[in-house]
Amino acid sequence: MSELEHLLRSRGYRLTNQRRSIVRELEVSRHLSAEEIYDRVKGGYPELGLSTVYRTLDLLHELGIVRKDDFGEGYSRYELTTERLHHHARCRECGKVIEFNEELMEYLALQVERETGFVTDWHEITLHGRCNECS
Repeated sequence: MSELEHLLRSRGYRLTNQRRSIVRELEVSRHLSAEEIYDRVKGGYPELGLSTVYRTLDLLHELGIVRKDDFGEGYSRYELTTERLHHHARCRECGKVIEFNEELMEYLALQVERETGFVTDWHEITLHGRCNECS
């Protein structure tokens, strides 16, 4: 947490207990929605509102501490940026999210750069289909 606290303070923010609890939930589980995080932390902080969770996640995303993913569910899911770079496959039947790190995807991004001149800062690829259990 000291790195997080240092980053927040260097940008003029405090590491409040509420912010700390949100980050702790993301350390334990990945791909959580704001509502899931809220449900997990509200017991320890009854005064915490869902809007505070959203504002905190927006701030942490802006600061590059969390990644915000859209799996086509109508809401975002969050994970810490300290997790290794990976891609996702999402089951359209049950909603299961599978992480994978495939070098072919890295090659594809480099190929797009070569062909178009587009310089990639980062990329994420989400495959949509059906998982093993649903197919």
